[in-house]
Amino acid sequence: MNENKKSKRILKILPWYMGLSYGLLFYTPISTLFFTIAKNLSPSQITLLGTISTLLCILLQPSLLKIIKKINNVLSVRIGSILLLLSVLLITFGNFYMIMIGIILETIAFTFKDMINIILRNNLIYAFKSDEYIKYKNKSFLIYSIATATIALVVGYLFNLNYYIPMICCMICCTIIIIMSLFIDDIKTENVEEKSNNSYSKIIIKNKMIINIILFFGLIRTCIALGFNNSELFIQQELKYFFNIAKTTYYFSLIVFVSRIVRILSNLCLNKIYLKLREKLLILLPSLLMISFGFIVFSHYLIDNLLIKFLIMCLSYSIVVALIDFFTSVIQDTVLDKTSSSEQQAALTYLSLSYKVFKVIFGCFVSLILLRYSLVYVLIFLIVLILVGMIFFSETYKKLIK
Repeated sequence: MNENKKSKRILKILPWYMGLSYGLLFYTPISTLFFTIAKNLSPSQITLLGTISTLLCILLQPSLLKIIKKINNVLSVRIGSILLLLSVLLITFGNFYMIMIGIILETIAFTFKDMINIILRNNLIYAFKSDEYIKYKNKSFLIYSIATATIALVVGYLFNLNYYIPMICCMICCTIIIIMSLFIDDIKTENVEEKSNNSYSKIIIKNKMIINIILFFGLIRTCIALGFNNSELFIQQELKYFFNIAKTTYYFSLIVFVSRIVRILSNLCLNKIYLKLREKLLILLPSLLMISFGFIVFSHYLIDNLLIKFLIMCLSYSIVVALIDFFTSVIQDTVLDKTSSSEQQAALTYLSLSYKVFKVIFGCFVSLILLRYSLVYVLIFLIVLILVGMIFFSETYKKLIK
């Protein structure tokens, strides 16, 4: 009975913890502004930061997986929460190399913190609510979207007051996340099977469908991440061409706010859309991403009216932001649904690893493109990449929807 009450309490906390720690609040909306204005970094340097940091994290991945298996899911989440705070401190007060270490710690933090998905799954199974995974994930995304939308209203003003105020607010949020992690526990059912690392690793590797899903996730999630960052930089550059820094900050904050409202609306619809379309979303969402990048390119070359140009860019950017939650949620649920409990830690780790590997590979390509060409060519490159990925994934997709 006590375990039942404990599980109910944990299930109430989990969406709030996941929502408030899904991204670095206050930092995410102004990250590119902070790097370009406060730290004087170029778009190429920003991309290079992420690429090098991710490469080092890939090299650390086997060790991270061993640590995660050695400690439990709860301790992994708590370590991840602490590392988030340390990463923000380094990013805020460090030089280029300290920022790189901070971004490395941030990536490692999210690898540890990803075990929260298994904790959620286990608690839902214990409470006989295993079919409500998307519902709880959706609630956490909704909390994050509302928080970021609210923050977007004031973050531009705070940034103009002092470039470092939003980062200090981010540190406060990270401290709250650490405290919340102390109230989380992992309740498993008695029939949860435990196997050795080698056993489940072999099962994952031999399952061709899971491998294809993991690789497809890595590719598309990379396109979303690179598209998100470079769309922000692209819109900022367009704004700077017409306005001063203060107005650019305010207008960009407004665009971020609108994107978060779209994100909230998409999260409200996520569960219903997923229940209706399920695996079909694995192709529909990348198609929507490709169209969004296409509209940004289209508005750059063919739209002269300033208002229409930025309205199209704002809407396209908003769709990219909404897809971060949607695509990740659909993939995670698909993978967790098709793997046993003993395989799930490895499956989530491989999802994270796949994303990092593709991010390093194509992050290097993007950095090379930016050395000679403008940001618009990065978006064209990503459109081609998504199309190629969808073609290669088509056979696996057909098997999934049968």
